Amino acid sequence: MDYLGAAVESFVAAWQPYYLIIMVVAVGLALPLQRTTRGAVLFALQMLLLFLVLLLGAAIADGLDASRAAAALRSVAVLALGMLLIRQVGLLFFRRIVPKLGFQPPRILEEIIILFAYAGWTLLRLASAGLDLGSLVASTAVITAVLAFAMQDTLGNILSGLALQLDHSVTIGDWIDFDGVSGEVVQVQWRHTAVRTLFGEMILVPNSQLMKARVMLIGGRSVPQRLRNVFFYGEFHIRPADVIQEIEAAMKHAECDAISSTPAPVCMITSFEGGLVTYVVRFWLIDPISVGRAESFVRQHIHAVFHRNGWRMANPSMDLHMQPRTGPEHRLANAHALDTDQRVQRLRGIKLFSPLTDDELTQLAQRLRPVHYVAGTRLATQGEVGDNMYIVSRGRAAVWLEAQGKRHLLAEPGTGEVIGEMSLMTGEPRRATVTARTDLDCYVLDKAGFKQTLENRPELAEAFAQLLTDRNRELAALRDNVPTVAESVERAAVLARIRKLFRV
Repeated sequence: MDYLGAAVESFVAAWQPYYLIIMVVAVGLALPLQRTTRGAVLFALQMLLLFLVLLLGAAIADGLDASRAAAALRSVAVLALGMLLIRQVGLLFFRRIVPKLGFQPPRILEEIIILFAYAGWTLLRLASAGLDLGSLVASTAVITAVLAFAMQDTLGNILSGLALQLDHSVTIGDWIDFDGVSGEVVQVQWRHTAVRTLFGEMILVPNSQLMKARVMLIGGRSVPQRLRNVFFYGEFHIRPADVIQEIEAAMKHAECDAISSTPAPVCMITSFEGGLVTYVVRFWLIDPISVGRAESFVRQHIHAVFHRNGWRMANPSMDLHMQPRTGPEHRLANAHALDTDQRVQRLRGIKLFSPLTDDELTQLAQRLRPVHYVAGTRLATQGEVGDNMYIVSRGRAAVWLEAQGKRHLLAEPGTGEVIGEMSLMTGEPRRATVTARTDLDCYVLDKAGFKQTLENRPELAEAFAQLLTDRNRELAALRDNVPTVAESVERAAVLARIRKLFRV
């Protein structure tokens, strides 16, 4: 039991009052660091536990008459306690104080300064132990030179990483492209820079290669927008001015969070080769991770524009169409008749067309033109005069009231509902903006097609006036604080506008 008493006496003798002060300061500094440095408190407690274990080990060594081992353990314990304090003070300075001064120093600079502080503290401990630092430096000069030569690649990577972070040429969050590697910078370490590709792969690039190679920044904070091109082809018989106008109009009001609205996407001709016209849609990408989704979105709108206008998209390769000279031509007629029957059934279920006879419904159905709109497309703009109406056959639209710079959703018409009939039949401006809530299939009836129906039966104007009056009052009911007039007065006004517009 004598060695236990000796160990206790040794521990009491070795304990210094400032040890407790340093331990309390280390824990106190770890508390504010917990917000910016994960596990700061746990690390401090672990280092303090190591310090106490080393002191206890030194005391036990003294009890066993192993004085050299005891001295070494005490020196290591003090070295560990000093390193803990250095780390806490350094992290508090770089992560709590410096950001409040408006600076964001690179992480690698913080690590290097703390590392030099560790080295300085270690040299001080060696000097206090009686080691001649001059002879130590002289004896290790050759070893240092040999190590520097052997580790020149590693040192080059470290210095390159420090340079990258000091000049902020490549920062975390930037998207880079070089030597076949494209992705987001997620880490800049001492030796390498970690790049995450669009496919989820993590590529570790040595920092020295980044300093030597030609690196292109393609996104992130340094490059908030990037110009992208989507090419497509059209036939010569389609007027290029019409194609450009329709594509730009469709893209102007299309809503995609990956594409910038300012500047707006533009469409232009790039060449006349191979018997076709080559077009390109140029747009600014603001989300590098969504490049595929953005290009797909643009291509959907291009296809929808061609489909709506009855145009045929060209192919840069040769197209060969083979049809028999003679064949069952009645199949085309049967298909047309089937489509007309479907349109008649759709019209028969709409209250607006209830005054029409079966023959008139059939004639009207033949004048309908099927169109397709991609989700986000604008069909009508509030305040503009419209010369057509839409019958939804699939999908949902959205009716927006624009007032004082804000948009208010009034309704979401779905299958079988009619949009824009008031503007078509009365010639008055659109009362609301209409967009495609989802991908939308519609039948379009223009002014010329509706005019033929009224010319055949002018008395239908009164029936349509009554139905439009009812529909107008339903729309007014959706608005807040909209004054209404007497139904008879409103019906007479609508009827007058119909007769004046169509001259019946």
